[in-house]
Amino acid sequence: MVGLVWGLKGLLLSAEPSHNRFAEVSLATLPAAPTIATMPKRAPAFYFDLTDPGSRLAAHLIDEAGAADAVEWRGFELRPPPRPLIDPTSADWSAYQAQAVECAREIGVPMHTPQLVPWTRKAHELAEFAREGDCYHAVRRALFEAHFVDRTDIGRIDLLVDIAHRAGLDRTEAKAVLDVDRFTRVVLEQREAAREHGISVVPALVAGDRRLEGLATAAEIARWTRWIRNELEAAKEE
Repeated sequence: MVGLVWGLKGLLLSAEPSHNRFAEVSLATLPAAPTIATMPKRAPAFYFDLTDPGSRLAAHLIDEAGAADAVEWRGFELRPPPRPLIDPTSADWSAYQAQAVECAREIGVPMHTPQLVPWTRKAHELAEFAREGDCYHAVRRALFEAHFVDRTDIGRIDLLVDIAHRAGLDRTEAKAVLDVDRFTRVVLEQREAAREHGISVVPALVAGDRRLEGLATAAEIARWTRWIRNELEAAKEE
């Protein structure tokens, strides 16, 4: 699995930006925006992407343990635009996806193999909008379900607005928020925070000076389960 994790680091982080209509966005060019929700100082940080199979599994384990509110959820785009999209047929990604799907089957988590791995910036922005509306977890779970079960293109604003509406958010407001990039700064700040922690692979759980990265095998499922029991149960009690 070590070789696969390092292979994914290259797959996810080394691609050069493509020349298309998207421009590389930097924090300096963005207006002030709502900041990441304040969490207790010792709350572990969970970095994830909504199209990452391991993140889907780790999020399920956290939810199943009743520890969703004991962590700070931080989105981490696997491929920020304008970098090329992940090729779901590439050898590294296919192997990673296949391992994760097998693990999902063993623990009863619905997971298919999407034929498209879209950019997730807008999906993460929607999740941040939902956080403001106190329905973050409902929308976050719906986004995972949309990608891995329904094979919905969660890179499309119109489909994201439908997801938001079904979760109880106002359709018009959700579209407006996504159209004007209201939460883009927050998403970029979360990725920058991951870099500061030395994180380049998701899922990743950081608790103080301890961390856990990567999830795609039965052994890693067991390791994450132990971490969640020890670290997050302690955080819930604080």
